[in-house]
Amino acid sequence: MANAMAERLLIVGGVAAGTKAAATAHRRNPQAQVVLLQEEAEISYSACGMPYHLADAQRIPRSKLIARTPQAFMDDGVDLRTGMRVLSVDAATRRVRVLDLGSGKEHDEPFDQLLLATGAQARRLNVPVSDSAPPVYYLRTLVDADALRPVLLAGRRVVVLGGGYIGMEMAETCASLGMQVTLVEMQPRLLSGFAAALAEAVGKTLHAHGVTVHTASQVIGLDAGHVLLQGGGRVAADLVIAATGVQPNTALAQSAAVALGRTGAIAVNSRMQTNVPGVYAAGDCAESPHRISGQACWLPLGDVANRHGRVAGTNMAGGDAHFPGVLGTAIFKVFDLAVARTGLGQEEAKLAGFDAVSAPIQAPSRARYMSGSATLMLSVTAERGTGRLLGAQAVGTDAVDKTIDTFAAALWGGLATTDLPDLDLAYAPPFSPVLAPVQVAGEVLNKLI
Repeated sequence: MANAMAERLLIVGGVAAGTKAAATAHRRNPQAQVVLLQEEAEISYSACGMPYHLADAQRIPRSKLIARTPQAFMDDGVDLRTGMRVLSVDAATRRVRVLDLGSGKEHDEPFDQLLLATGAQARRLNVPVSDSAPPVYYLRTLVDADALRPVLLAGRRVVVLGGGYIGMEMAETCASLGMQVTLVEMQPRLLSGFAAALAEAVGKTLHAHGVTVHTASQVIGLDAGHVLLQGGGRVAADLVIAATGVQPNTALAQSAAVALGRTGAIAVNSRMQTNVPGVYAAGDCAESPHRISGQACWLPLGDVANRHGRVAGTNMAGGDAHFPGVLGTAIFKVFDLAVARTGLGQEEAKLAGFDAVSAPIQAPSRARYMSGSATLMLSVTAERGTGRLLGAQAVGTDAVDKTIDTFAAALWGGLATTDLPDLDLAYAPPFSPVLAPVQVAGEVLNKLI
């Protein structure tokens, strides 16, 4: 145990998973030398908050996105170094090769245990771009946000590529700044992972706020102030925001012969260990087990990264923590609409081998006669025969987060649809109808299955 107490724990990456692991490991084993190497100048920041900072930098200044500074970590005893790009990992000799971006010099850093928290990177637009094309921007890091902010304030016409969470949020941000916004989505419809009626509601909200939406549209090039679409379409643009998704940053892992999983992210066990002894992975570069499908999945979300980091940090410091998996719970906002989900949709459930049935449900968020009450649109999925709850999706202007979180807790606890009508939930007219949407969903699904 004496040797373990003096171990050198090296962490690569310091946004969510890396900083959580560093803090956890140091608290659990103060004798261990915890070293964190981060390429960016900033650490421990909220990437999820960047669209809202860009929309109103006075209300949400940049400083509020940063949870802890490098100096705060160093004051707590973590050897944190920014401006360090890790080039490769030699698992046999327990060393990483590091480029100091400030001096331009390379050096080696030894480790006893290593955590790869290298995150994800934006998918780059791979189309012909002329010299006169509108500039393309991405939004993955604070550096990206810093570059984008003055351009947004100066631009008039923006094309957002991609109808995912970031694409939707940036469409709202740009519209709130008075820009003419066009959103281009390659898939036949928006939000292909959601029930069609819910996705249609999102499309109507975008249209109502002046956002032009092109679905089933493939970008084939950028030229002379325009985005070129397959089939001859041309969309005028002063700038382009590419939000066409992210991919796990696994180059460093592959340099150490760390195995990737079915999703393309790093394969880990429940202790966040890779196939290489002494090497862990956590955050947006690593897979997670899905509690409903039983399959490995990849969810690049901040809350998942923090949970990964806590488990990895505990184990690197001599503990025995296990990551229990994910449900895919997520929520985002587009104008006055909240859009959320947890578990599996009907098509996903069928692909996972379930005989699934889904029920479209509309229910009031509060007593109908109360101010603020709004209709919630739900799609709830269960297994035919057994009644096992498999997933839920919701769209609305009120109580969406509460409703989805209740469904997520029910999924986590393994409840069936027969359990839902009898849940003992809080009721008073200003907060809920006498039968909450979750209870209504249980009654409707019980009739179907």
